[in-house]
Amino acid sequence: MQELTAGRLRRGTTDPLIPVAALALLAIASAALDATVLCWSSIGALAGFSLSGSV
Repeated sequence: MQELTAGRLRRGTTDPLIPVAALALLAIASAALDATVLCWSSIGALAGFSLSGSV
């Protein structure tokens, strides 16, 4: 079994895949439910996340 080192743990928790996927699913689900404000806020969060240099 591999040891979980601080470097591996840090990379796993700071990987942008999880928050981007969660925000994209939130945007799609809110668009499907006609929740316009939630849809645009999640799209804005995706845009802000990508422009912040985190991705």
